[in-house]
Amino acid sequence: MKRLKKFSKEGQLAAELMSAEAVAEYEKILIGKMIRKLRKNKKLKQESLAKLLKTSQSTVARIESGKQNLSLESLAAIALALDSRLDVRFLHKT
Repeated sequence: MKRLKKFSKEGQLAAELMSAEAVAEYEKILIGKMIRKLRKNKKLKQESLAKLLKTSQSTVARIESGKQNLSLESLAAIALALDSRLDVRFLHKT
């Protein structure tokens, strides 16, 4: 697990949390949570999803925890395996 940086000022922490890198990491975690929720709604175990994806249970665990980088092809395969539709959009920052 990564060690957290120490920040001398609250503003410095806020700026770091809004960095592009932090946002990208947060989005990976959100995608993983969505995949986990879909899997659980289908009453599938990680092992069962792994078989459908022709990968390992540990890879599914990394995906669900946001620790695995995913290609668009991988996301499409996951959507298909979970009988779901993949919707990719670019949104303006607010």
